[in-house]
Amino acid sequence: MKLKKILILLLIIFITLPCGISKAANEDELNLSSESAILIDSNTGAILYGKNEDEKMYPASTTKILTSIIALEKCDLNEKVTASKTAISAIPSGYSSCYLSEGEEMSVKDLLTVFLVHSANDAGYILAEYISGTIENFAELMNQKANEIGCTNSHFMNPSGIHDENHYSTAHDLALIARYCMKNQTFRTIVSMQKCQVPATNKFDARTYTNTNDLLNPSSKYYIKDCIGIKTGFTSEAQNCLISGFSKNNLELIAVVLGASSLTNQRKCKIYRHYNFI
Repeated sequence: MKLKKILILLLIIFITLPCGISKAANEDELNLSSESAILIDSNTGAILYGKNEDEKMYPASTTKILTSIIALEKCDLNEKVTASKTAISAIPSGYSSCYLSEGEEMSVKDLLTVFLVHSANDAGYILAEYISGTIENFAELMNQKANEIGCTNSHFMNPSGIHDENHYSTAHDLALIARYCMKNQTFRTIVSMQKCQVPATNKFDARTYTNTNDLLNPSSKYYIKDCIGIKTGFTSEAQNCLISGFSKNNLELIAVVLGASSLTNQRKCKIYRHYNFI
């Protein structure tokens, strides 16, 4: 699920907004291509900017942050998990995977890492089955956890964000979940990783994966040193989605953009100039 260039633009704009800026006065000025967006202060939860932030949207792989925090709270990181045929075969063609093999054994920590860094859907399904027995049971657990966090307009059907008409969330709800997740140090560490290595298993040699978030990649022209994660997402139905965190000068922000389409290079440059980036 490759991060699209438009998301980089949107987040650069977000993190330059003054904290006291008026939401209403700047929505038209920003002219965001995303259908829904929000920027919050992670420390206080205050909403600094919003655009259709309570509108129900398809979240794609940003779903994975909820699955991951549940796994972190339910499991020991060193527990060994065996990949089942049902979990692996449940991933439709075209969705990101790390191609785990039936019977392959990995630790909870390694599954979580490749799940968040590489967006490997199969790792999430394996964890979900391990925790709850079935995907359906795990989805119930996801919805319970979302309610506990304070989400009011979300409903999850699977652990990875594979498209389902009944699987939806909002920018506001995802920001709440992300804020909750970032209080967990293991989660923070994983989502900020530029790449990860999965140790050798009983089936394969060690494998290395690069984070799908170009904001974290020093070799990318979209790299932002103050970015601390969090999760990319894309399906044809959801379009481009991104939950991203930034930390600088004791200020930590979380931005969510959902349903973002591409912009032309000409328009990108125009907005960059408007915000003094070029």
